[in-house]
Amino acid sequence: MGRRETPLDPAAGPVQRFADELRKLRREAGGLTYREMARRARYSVTSLSQAAAGEQMPSLAVALAYVAACGGDVAEWERRWREAAEESVVRDREEDDGLESPYQGLARFEAADHERFFGRSTLVEDVRELVLAHRFSAVFGPSGIGKSSLLRAGLIPALRTEGASLAAIRILTPGEHPLRTHAKVLVPRDAGGDTVLVVDQFEEVFTLCRDVQERTEFIEALLAARQADSRLRVVIAVRADFYGRCAEYRELANVMREANLLVGSMSRAELREAVVRPAQTAGLIVERELTARLVEAVDGEPGGLPLLSHALRETWRRRRGRVLTMEAYEAAGGVHSAIAKTAEEVYTRFSADHAELARLVLLRLITPGEGSLDTRRPVDRTEMDFAPADNVALVLDRLAQARLITLDDNAVDLAHEALITSWPRLHAWVEETRDRLRTHRRLTEAASAWEDLAHDPGALYRGTRLATADEHLANQPLTPAERAFLTASRTTRTRELRRRRTLLTTLATLLALALVAGVTAWQQSRTSDRRHRESEARRIAAVADSMRPTDPVTAARLSVASWQLAHTLETRSAVLSALNSHEQDVFRVPERDARSTVRRLTADGRALVSASSDHVRVWDMRTHRLTHTYPGPGERLSGPDDDMISPDGRTMALNRGDSVALWDIRTGQVTGHLPAELPMIVAFSADGRSLVVQAASEVQVWDVPSRRLRLRVPTGSEGMETSDAAISADGRRLATCSTRHPLRIWDIARRIPLRLPWKAKYGRDFCSQVRFTFSPDGTAITLGSPTGVVVRDIASGRDLAQLDTKAAADVRFSPDGSFVAAIDGGGQVLLWRLTSPDFAPVFRHTLGSETADHYEVDFAAAEIRYLDSSRTAVRSLALGTATTPGWRQQTVDGALLSRDGQTLATLRAPADNKGDSTVRLWDTRTGRAFLTMPDKPCLVEGVGAVAEVDSPLELGTDEETAAVGGEELGTPPADIDCFNLWALSADGRSFAYARSSTADAPAGQRITVWDVTTNHRRANITIRPDRDGMTGVDGLALSPDGRALYVSRTTARQVVEVWDVQRNERLRTLNDVPAGGMAVRDDQRMLVTSQDQVADLRTGQTNYRTLGDGMSDVLAFSPDGAYFAAGDAMGHVTVWDGEVRNRIGVAKTGPGESITSLAFSPDGGTLAVAGSGGTVQLWDVASSRPLGSALPTPGDLPHALAFNQDGTTLSVAGAHVQLLTYDIAPAHVAHQVCARTGSPLSHTDWKAYLPDIPYRRTC
Repeated sequence: MGRRETPLDPAAGPVQRFADELRKLRREAGGLTYREMARRARYSVTSLSQAAAGEQMPSLAVALAYVAACGGDVAEWERRWREAAEESVVRDREEDDGLESPYQGLARFEAADHERFFGRSTLVEDVRELVLAHRFSAVFGPSGIGKSSLLRAGLIPALRTEGASLAAIRILTPGEHPLRTHAKVLVPRDAGGDTVLVVDQFEEVFTLCRDVQERTEFIEALLAARQADSRLRVVIAVRADFYGRCAEYRELANVMREANLLVGSMSRAELREAVVRPAQTAGLIVERELTARLVEAVDGEPGGLPLLSHALRETWRRRRGRVLTMEAYEAAGGVHSAIAKTAEEVYTRFSADHAELARLVLLRLITPGEGSLDTRRPVDRTEMDFAPADNVALVLDRLAQARLITLDDNAVDLAHEALITSWPRLHAWVEETRDRLRTHRRLTEAASAWEDLAHDPGALYRGTRLATADEHLANQPLTPAERAFLTASRTTRTRELRRRRTLLTTLATLLALALVAGVTAWQQSRTSDRRHRESEARRIAAVADSMRPTDPVTAARLSVASWQLAHTLETRSAVLSALNSHEQDVFRVPERDARSTVRRLTADGRALVSASSDHVRVWDMRTHRLTHTYPGPGERLSGPDDDMISPDGRTMALNRGDSVALWDIRTGQVTGHLPAELPMIVAFSADGRSLVVQAASEVQVWDVPSRRLRLRVPTGSEGMETSDAAISADGRRLATCSTRHPLRIWDIARRIPLRLPWKAKYGRDFCSQVRFTFSPDGTAITLGSPTGVVVRDIASGRDLAQLDTKAAADVRFSPDGSFVAAIDGGGQVLLWRLTSPDFAPVFRHTLGSETADHYEVDFAAAEIRYLDSSRTAVRSLALGTATTPGWRQQTVDGALLSRDGQTLATLRAPADNKGDSTVRLWDTRTGRAFLTMPDKPCLVEGVGAVAEVDSPLELGTDEETAAVGGEELGTPPADIDCFNLWALSADGRSFAYARSSTADAPAGQRITVWDVTTNHRRANITIRPDRDGMTGVDGLALSPDGRALYVSRTTARQVVEVWDVQRNERLRTLNDVPAGGMAVRDDQRMLVTSQDQVADLRTGQTNYRTLGDGMSDVLAFSPDGAYFAAGDAMGHVTVWDGEVRNRIGVAKTGPGESITSLAFSPDGGTLAVAGSGGTVQLWDVASSRPLGSALPTPGDLPHALAFNQDGTTLSVAGAHVQLLTYDIAPAHVAHQVCARTGSPLSHTDWKAYLPDIPYRRTC
């Protein structure tokens, strides 16, 4: 009998954990003896037993021999060994040098860290001056922008230089009870000078403090600092998405308007300083290439600082000597994946029980957002008493060591909110349990209040609240306080029920009670079943959302299943995401060893060619079927960096060290050898007939069929000087760039470089960063650099397009040259339409933690497919409507839609605002224009007259507009601008139009209202000038039924005039109402303007409301008048009740976009939001949550939105695509998803994901 092995502790570190896993593998293999393993593995008994002893890491060879002897997966265990070995090296280094990292990671900077706080010197001085100049000031910025660090490590040290002028500097975070907890801190120090109070994370007064009265009193206590004799100066730090909540408190809003500072993203120079200077202070060096990569990754990302700091800390842990290297950075996972990598490493090292405990701990540290982002929630250590203390201490210690949480005295907190969004597993946990989390948070608060009230029975749960807690928290671990509260609530409920039952003394009553109880039990049973289905449906909807990036097909099937189980907000959102998300499919290559396998997609992206030494396989990417198998070249391939497959998938170029062998894939034969010294295979031409090879001192172009050398371009004796070379699709031109000859384009047939006068401005530095791609016809070339991509005409040097992107290294043209695709250095897949005037991307997708090794675009099928960095999976992205043929080059400058979407008005204005405008009305059901409005000239005295026209012009088949009575209308002078004013009634039956100008109009301003149904003028309304000769008309609105016209005027006064269209008379004037944009409620009792004015149309009384975070240019009431929405230039939509008194929530569009249009569904429950970047997103009004992914738009500027009469479709009118209609009915969407996936959720998958629900066919 063998000697008993020494026990191991997997928690002791990577060495013992790996040894423990080896022992488990041996047990699973039947408990093989080491002697039998030695016979199989041909290693000694001692070597194999020491591998699992846990004293040191075994060599890779011994570890794999151990695994092979036990029948394990060698490739999987090699991955495990490498992870454990890397972790062991990092841990040993930290234990050996004992150095402190110069980077904070996810933790904020404190005052003691100011010597390592760089990149914010200008902002520190700005905030110091702000605080010293104002007794109350506010600092705003998005999450992750560095507000806390700015105040703690920037402002506080700066104020300390003020010396005796300040009595004290204090800092606090509000918490659940801001006034009760911090009352003493609000009292200034009894000494000379002011006390400065820094209130960090001020948004906690909204997210954590549920007592409205305490919140109000705390805010008032802070505002008291404004008094000159207060001896208190207050500065608050507020997350930008809570700006609207602050505006709910008028005095707070007024003060914040006077003294505030917006914290923006760091400039590239500041980012560089934040990367390099901390390392320099610690005597370390950051590789220049790494610095550039980090700056590029974070530049322009407002929430990127914690990601940067964590990536730097993890890179420091993996440093080589004194140098932070690119290799260490990539091993850490990069900026966008380092947090997830760290968190996953910690989580996967826990045992199953400890992993579940870690999940519960982390979820307790999060407050789920309600109309805002999820936020972190600092808690007292006593709230961790829901599990054995030793287990909790172990989990907290490991999470704190990894800097994922912070432990401060008796408090536990997330290190940063970036953990919630950057770690997919945690984000999925939150989504899966969002309703339960909200219930749990309320329970914790109620239990705390019950304790504070000395167990007052009146504070206990009853009725619905207790039933909800029982439903969501019945089997959840609770703290003693929470458990005692629920037990007391249940006991009270039981006692009350018992008391009621004693009152039932008669048989009849008992019988009636029995009948009622029976019905109730039946109803409760049905209710219980329904709630269970809804709960399961919500759960798998959340699972589907978390799976969508990695397994979109299964996620789509789960989404449909969730909707078929229960019609809830979450399931509707899931099924919309399944249809609209970019991720369409993932094909996982069955072969595992990617290192010695060469793979590439064919030029159309529809097939994957996978070649190894013994075989070549071709897979159809649409069906996932193996279509061909050919013999391989026999020799081991060098790998994807040295060998290459042609775009047509027919030829493979093999690097043999002193030559390039051409392998015909279909015949399995070497067709020839191309002699080249130290070759590096650069590229095939698109037709596969030419091959570019970089040799030791030259670039060669070979003709593949004949194996003839077509061109030789010397690069110098130093060798390997060429940074890039590209060949045109037809193989006629070659572009090269080297340090000796910065940029040359060669005529391959004539073997001479083209004369390019424009290339002189490209010097030596240009070649270190440029990338080339020829257009399909070879007449243009893309010059890609870290600042963007330029499409340049080769002959003239004229720039055909300037595409703004980060370090796009790989560019693709569509076959007709009208589109350009690229994957940039920030991990974004981008597509541009070269006919678009602003060259903004019409498609954008962020890869997240994935990177693309190689990609192709199937423009015919509107899909992008890419081989991921592991080279084991091909992922497909749908381009949606980005390549729609309905794109028109001529821009529509404005559009209006009737409420039911059946009538569309479009405007094309002259480029100089002085020529003729074209206004047309369209029937969207037929797609034909049925009216063209006569152009109205500028009303300028002495320059033409207004033509009297009683009806608009009907269009012929050629859609040409005739002249208006042959009259000469005149042209305004060069210094006069005209602008269009128009309005379409909600019912689509009335249309008002006028052209105003910047000049005086003594004759008045003519506004024409047309009856759309009869094609005749309903009224000509003339707005008379004021005493100064000004009409000042700057806005129009029609009532929903078209009977009233609202005219906004800005002259010496700002007024809104209300006109009766039928009688052509002014009904009333609302004085002192700055308007511009206007929205009228359907009952015509309320009018709201874009200048934050709310007017009661019955009384004429107006009130000021801060409608949103900025200027609210886009306004809309719901059809039933229950809701009002205001969209601003910052991309926020604030939703109010119909009286515009109470905020309900905030919706948002894409980053950097302003709101261009809003539309409510007929029932008011759904809000469609359009942004200037081309995004259209549906939102649930009641919960302020997005419904699925954004709709797949063509990247066009959306001018107008409208639902149809039953809310099942949404129409979008754009600048270039006149009208797109989306089917958004969940049942129809589910049917489309089923058609795309081809089959419903299988029985096996159903059992795995929904074990408690009987199977049902969902498609």
